[in-house]
Amino acid sequence: MTNAVIQKKLYELQFLQRAEKQGFAIIDTDFIEALHWTQLSQDDLTQMQERSVWQNETTLYALRNDFTDQLKRYYAVYQRHHDLIAYSGPIARHHEVATHLGLECYEPTIQHIQSAYQFFKSYIESVLHDQIDYVVLGHFELIHLLLGAKAEDRTLLNLLEQRNMSALATYLNVSHPLIQLLNTPTDAQLDKLHTLYPEDHRILQSLTRWTTFLKQEGITNIHLDITPQPPRSYYKGTFIKSHLSSGKVLSGGFYHDGLKGFGLGLTLDEKEDSVCSR
Repeated sequence: MTNAVIQKKLYELQFLQRAEKQGFAIIDTDFIEALHWTQLSQDDLTQMQERSVWQNETTLYALRNDFTDQLKRYYAVYQRHHDLIAYSGPIARHHEVATHLGLECYEPTIQHIQSAYQFFKSYIESVLHDQIDYVVLGHFELIHLLLGAKAEDRTLLNLLEQRNMSALATYLNVSHPLIQLLNTPTDAQLDKLHTLYPEDHRILQSLTRWTTFLKQEGITNIHLDITPQPPRSYYKGTFIKSHLSSGKVLSGGFYHDGLKGFGLGLTLDEKEDSVCSR
């Protein structure tokens, strides 16, 4: 029986080797980051509560908590030489450290995004001997589509976070699209969404493209994410969380804030209730 520490290192090695064969450039970045208050984005500030941060004289330091965010900062300063990259290493969130594997596709085509997902699915099945049980899809503008101007109403968003159905129905009305969706089983909400809005709406088109692709990959248990905020604040499109039989979660999404990209990540150590969510 292989030692658990050695096995985890082998999982990392196999991930990087397989990624390199698929055309991903392998990169390595520092676990300790130097931060500058004047250069921190809103995404950085949003993540400060989960970060391990300390100050030495006038410089602020932090342990890496998010590869995608770290790379967004790096490539805002330095030239990028690759469109497809892969990495592995530690991340620290809420004072817990986990080993993270990830892919980033910059200026991605639909084929790049789908190929990245297929790569991870193959790795999960053939290396980790795990499988994807179900998928949750979301879009960062879905709440705005459902609520319009009321999407800025903090009272309403709090009720949504709490899933307070009676109060939501009173606040809106029982025929409101959001109420209709919430009263629909989660695995039927995507179909319900298509009865509420035109098929050619770009949000529906993106979600439909993902749904069609996932079904082609043999994944049919697909749910809709109806939450006020995406799991990472930098997501500016569709995001996805694929739940594995082991409890781990393969998660990622599209971002476009100076740097356009799509990332996917999986932690080897932890389950969703800890630090694994991207």
